[in-house]
Amino acid sequence: MSRRVSAIDIGSNAIRMMVADINETAPFIRVDKKLRAPVRLGHDVFTTGTISPETMELAKATFHRFAETNKKFQVQKCRAVATSACREAKNKKEFVDTIRKISGIDIEIIDGNEEGRLIHLAIRKEVQLDNKKTMLIDIGGGSVEVTFSKGGKLQATKSFPMGTVRVLENLSKRRMNESHLSIIMGEFLSELGPHIYPNTENEPVDFAIGTGGNLECMAELKVRLLKKTPNTFVTLSELGEIIAKLRVMSVKDRIDKLELRPDRADVIMPASMLVETIMRQAEVEKIVIPAVGLRDGLIWSMV
Repeated sequence: MSRRVSAIDIGSNAIRMMVADINETAPFIRVDKKLRAPVRLGHDVFTTGTISPETMELAKATFHRFAETNKKFQVQKCRAVATSACREAKNKKEFVDTIRKISGIDIEIIDGNEEGRLIHLAIRKEVQLDNKKTMLIDIGGGSVEVTFSKGGKLQATKSFPMGTVRVLENLSKRRMNESHLSIIMGEFLSELGPHIYPNTENEPVDFAIGTGGNLECMAELKVRLLKKTPNTFVTLSELGEIIAKLRVMSVKDRIDKLELRPDRADVIMPASMLVETIMRQAEVEKIVIPAVGLRDGLIWSMV
């Protein structure tokens, strides 16, 4: 028996939707459609604390489209979750109420632990985790989730308020630019250390697993910039090479020459440096990029 469901991930950098068929007996999922709207809630929330009227209008238009998609695909159940930016928005209740009114879609605001759990669920279905100690890294616009898994079972997850959009706003507020990213990474390290050390002291991590659009972009840049394949993983040294090449390119160059979307071109550098910092700290040489994420976890949560 199969049924059609949809999942919506309201992140700090974009809002994403996935429509999928769930086969309850096997169980497996078949993706029918993926949508993405570049609505950057984090820009407002991390600078002013609230979602601006302009961004609210963009979100309303996005959810109107998503509601139409649900209707068109005859979706039986839709699960929508909001993460970091919504968690912190002073007007989050107004946002949730407005979206419900315009689209009939209920939004759940989830914490970092639930976010980590859902991402782990998606990865478990995609990557062989048995007999392995792994570290899951999810780079979002508002937060970074670092989760440890052993033999496919979630051990510990922690959310850090160090997402890519937040890093950009932090730089801007301090009148700094991309060349000062190493200062921000140093501040991040002091928070990151205590979460990583208890997990790596006795048992080394076999490999890391990366999720989120930025990680998928890094896998593509490995092919485009380094002329290396496959795009299913990136080593620490390859990541260093990617960072070195991105460093000498302006955001405009990244859009023109690498054909990155504008809302990816400005965050890819902080994202790459965040991943590099975490991998170095955990002494991991390779990050596997399975191209699944929170939306997939939401779909599996409905099985």
